[in-house]
Amino acid sequence: KDKQWDKAIDLFQKAVKADPKEANNYNNLGLAYKGAGKTDEAIKAFGNAIEAEPNGANGYVNRAVVYTSEKKYDKAIEDLDRAIKLKPDSIAAYRFRAFAYLQMKDYKKAIEDYNVVLKEKDNDDAILDRRAFAYWNLKEYDKAIDDFSKIIKDKPNDKEAYLDRSYVYELKGDYAKGIADCDKVLSLDPGNQDAQNRKARLEYQEKKANSTPTPVPTARPRRTLPPD
Repeated sequence: KDKQWDKAIDLFQKAVKADPKEANNYNNLGLAYKGAGKTDEAIKAFGNAIEAEPNGANGYVNRAVVYTSEKKYDKAIEDLDRAIKLKPDSIAAYRFRAFAYLQMKDYKKAIEDYNVVLKEKDNDDAILDRRAFAYWNLKEYDKAIDDFSKIIKDKPNDKEAYLDRSYVYELKGDYAKGIADCDKVLSLDPGNQDAQNRKARLEYQEKKANSTPTPVPTARPRRTLPPD
């Protein structure tokens, strides 16, 4: 917990030697290796945890998290499929599998998994944000707007949520509501360049509905970083 990884690794290595059949020792060793940035060693340790406890989900989830951090999404999904089969109520497994699907642009499957997570925690703003991102890529704009609106209700001063919702309003052609969201951002942050640029674009589009549509933006950092 204090992030003294080298000491943790040394002690968990001793624990493994003392009790090589205990899966938790390997899982803890893997977590220490992961914290130290030694991903190959972490993957090996989690593999040992799986061998020690083939019917346990933790080893699969932990190894999948490392695969996710290395952008090996196919391998991560394979491990998470196994984890969910062994432990269908593992919210962590659904959360990370949804993220892997999101990065692979399999938005429908990502939404399915995020729906499971949100049944357990319906006010998780990070998950709502990522599900909204998936919805807008599927052109299900009203559902994306609903998710961003839930975030805004929970965090009335969340500039990112207003900016994202204004973009979805733009895609939908509801320029007046998009402008209103930009105005809200500018009331919170008068120098916000994104809000200024988007408001100018929305005002132009409001007057000329046949203007060239803007391309879908790339994912923002919060959607490309794995969940905690």
